[in-house]
Amino acid sequence: MCLAVSIYLSRGIFTQNPSFIQGTEMSQVQISVSVDDAYLPQIEQISQQLQSSGMNVEQTLSSIGIINGSIDSARLNSLDQIEGIKNVESQQGYQLAPPNSELQ
Repeated sequence: MCLAVSIYLSRGIFTQNPSFIQGTEMSQVQISVSVDDAYLPQIEQISQQLQSSGMNVEQTLSSIGIINGSIDSARLNSLDQIEGIKNVESQQGYQLAPPNSELQ
């Protein structure tokens, strides 16, 4: 069963917590983590802390303070404990219909 959950997390504020949904399988969600400007010099340490919290870090954009990757939806709450994180946002995917599709 595929469950799409829109998640927007802001430091200390969880608008939706997928762990409360019973009877569903938790899955990996793609996320982007914004690092507070004051913590940009420590972005590599924050990236390591994210990995220790269960995040699969795929990309660290040091110049703009963004860390991209995936994490089990049940572990999203653990990211709130990491100092220097400004916010965590789910990545949205989009796929166009094929050019010969009737939906064009």
